[in-house]
Amino acid sequence: MARSTTTLSRAPAPLAAPAQRPNADDGDGDPSPRLQGLDNNPQGASGPQFWKNFREILAHLYTLSLPDSSEEARFTFSTRTYPTSRAILMRTQGTAFTMSRGPALIARGSADQVIIYLQLEGSCDADCAGRRHRMQPGDIQIVDYARPFHSASTDYANLMVHLTRESLPASLLALEPHGVVFSRSSGAARLIGAALQEFYAQADRLTVSDAEAAVEGVVALTTACVRAKMASDEANHVKSRRKSALDYIDGHLGNAELGPDEIAEAAAVSRASLYRLLAAEGGIRAVLLKRRLDEALRLMLADGNDGRSLIEIAARCGFGGASQFSRAFRTRFGVPPREYITLLRKQDVDWHKARFMADGFDPDMFAWRRPDARGGEAQHPGSQNSDIGPPLSEDLPE
Repeated sequence: MARSTTTLSRAPAPLAAPAQRPNADDGDGDPSPRLQGLDNNPQGASGPQFWKNFREILAHLYTLSLPDSSEEARFTFSTRTYPTSRAILMRTQGTAFTMSRGPALIARGSADQVIIYLQLEGSCDADCAGRRHRMQPGDIQIVDYARPFHSASTDYANLMVHLTRESLPASLLALEPHGVVFSRSSGAARLIGAALQEFYAQADRLTVSDAEAAVEGVVALTTACVRAKMASDEANHVKSRRKSALDYIDGHLGNAELGPDEIAEAAAVSRASLYRLLAAEGGIRAVLLKRRLDEALRLMLADGNDGRSLIEIAARCGFGGASQFSRAFRTRFGVPPREYITLLRKQDVDWHKARFMADGFDPDMFAWRRPDARGGEAQHPGSQNSDIGPPLSEDLPE
């Protein structure tokens, strides 16, 4: 039977070895004592005096408040805990309140712990040193008591493991996981949440050594998931910053003075970071030149109807002049612009599509191959039935 107590839980305080029941050997050869469950507030006490006691007992750990003074009348809090020498498994539930832990409280050095917790019911707006998230049922969050945090919870229930810092692997601490959240829709949240819930469901049947092994497993699983998440987040951040840089370049190709400082500022990265983002593509100059030539060729293909000159296209794409454009075009495609367009009009679409793909263009650029209204394939530019119109003005030197 679990022991009951009417005092308020001090579970977030520094962990200590619990009083242990006698050894219980069920025949499996494990002499470890049974894990002991402790109930806090099993009678469901509530009200203003309960709130006052709660706030005073935890004043060394948190600054506590209620969303409204009227909430005092119904305030309640209860826990069931399973302590070991290195961790506490705890299920808590209660009514809405707000909790903060700032630098002054942290400096006192109490409760140097890390918590892995699962939101079971209600919601909690959490701010962990700038990482903000609204916790919903099924979400997992990691909270480091050595870092500031603030939370505002509705009526709630949650399940958590409090861990002493010295019991945590250096590989997890090095990731600085304070405030990391696994959304309930993620595989990580489902795995960690399932492990915590099964641990709690089996707790009354476990020995202390069983429980410590379970804690080790939860920590190992969480560490692996944090590592994977941070690697994914970093990759997504790089992808997002790269996209921002390329989008800005594409939107300002006509600026012949476009350079790395302007692009870096627009993408919210340092100049050095911008170079690293684009290093695989040859660097900033190479990316600018390639995208200018891509846009120039797109304009030549799409705008034949109005007879736009190649000089105008060169200017729109940020080249310093017709000669510079012609040289760059010949270097990449092997022939000058005029000859390339002529070659296009003499070949069939499949040939030229293969040529474009060999030159590094995305297949989506072949707009002329979209089916026409009759369900057939549209004509390519320059074919006898094309309605593109007259050829482009050919005023660039070869």
